[in-house]
Amino acid sequence: MSSNRRERVERAITAGRKKLAQGAKDVSSMATSGAEEVGKQLARARVAGEKAMAQRGPWTTRGEKDKAAADPADYFNGEYERQVQQLGRANILISGQTGVGKSTLINSVFRARLAAEGIGKPVTKHVQRYQVEGVPVTIYDTPGIELGQSKKEVIREYRKTIKDSLGRPLDEHVHIAWYCMSAETPRVQDYDVDVVKALAEEVPVLLVLTQCVDGERADALETVIAAENLPIHGPPLRTLARERRVAGHTIPPTGLEDLVERTHDILPEAVRRAFTNAQGVVIRLKVRHARVVVGAAGAAAGTVGAVPIPVSDAVVLMPIQVGMLAGISAMFGVDVTRGRIADLVRGLAKSGGTEWAGKALVQTLLKVVPGTELINAAVATAITLALGEAHIQLCKELLHRQSSDAPITDGEMLSFLLDAYQRAWRAGRGR
Repeated sequence: MSSNRRERVERAITAGRKKLAQGAKDVSSMATSGAEEVGKQLARARVAGEKAMAQRGPWTTRGEKDKAAADPADYFNGEYERQVQQLGRANILISGQTGVGKSTLINSVFRARLAAEGIGKPVTKHVQRYQVEGVPVTIYDTPGIELGQSKKEVIREYRKTIKDSLGRPLDEHVHIAWYCMSAETPRVQDYDVDVVKALAEEVPVLLVLTQCVDGERADALETVIAAENLPIHGPPLRTLARERRVAGHTIPPTGLEDLVERTHDILPEAVRRAFTNAQGVVIRLKVRHARVVVGAAGAAAGTVGAVPIPVSDAVVLMPIQVGMLAGISAMFGVDVTRGRIADLVRGLAKSGGTEWAGKALVQTLLKVVPGTELINAAVATAITLALGEAHIQLCKELLHRQSSDAPITDGEMLSFLLDAYQRAWRAGRGR
């Protein structure tokens, strides 16, 4: 920064401090309104966000600002990789007798085919490990336990798999077990009872009833299960992983959301974000965690704006806002392998990264605060929250388009994000 530019900035900051007392009340009210409009969850996320900010360390060192300004897309890619690494890994052991539909269940819950034929790696004779690059979950699966197989041997291998994992870091532990039984089964086998009890001595167990198309049969089976007094977490979960045609009627998938949400709540807090990324069923769970990222960025932006900064220096918010976009993208698990989101970030920047879209968009905000050319804490927070909420809406749209096989173009992505930003900002102003 030249000496003349530095002097102008210092004069602007001095003038801004004098105006801050008068203008802060109005701007703070707008920022608060914006946070309320994007959802009560943001308010709850702020506390978690501040904690995350403290763990993240300095967001706005000069080096960070310069790196972000030099190439926002490259900075995004680095932040994305870092935040994906920080997600950790959730690990689930899934068991059940042959034919209960374990693979179908797995591939219906997660956003990638984890149980595709041929990708499992043997752990023991009866246990295989399934992983897919870029999906932070590991499935320990059985290729199908036949009723006549040695129950003691199977249980011994399950216990070995779990105990071996417990000697490694937390994100390598087996965290939970899903035991699957077909809802079309008329009774509970002794084999099922003994395996569930053995697993429950090591990890929390969810009993998943698969292939649920007949409510009366499921009711009868649940009555039998209740009589066994099995050590499971909550009642059995009724699921149908894929739609099925029965007597000319289509029965839609059911129960997957309940399975995902109960699993999420049981998992250790340190790996919930990894599971949230990996699952593809409950989008609102991704939104909830993404808003913690937005809360952290809003808190960081407010810290930067504690000493008001000229609009011309709004680039100092870039590492915070680009890092926030990367964190949201990581939480949703959206595809960045071809650089589409990174290109979007580049599209938000102008003049080789020396300008930032937030800088231009904030002009709209400043029109309602006459007589100031400064961004204070409330304004910095408000524009960051609005941008974060806009990117959440874009990620939701990307997942929706993906599921409906109607991909969004790069141009549409940028337009969608900017429109969503304007909507979030207008909503925050109560208009």
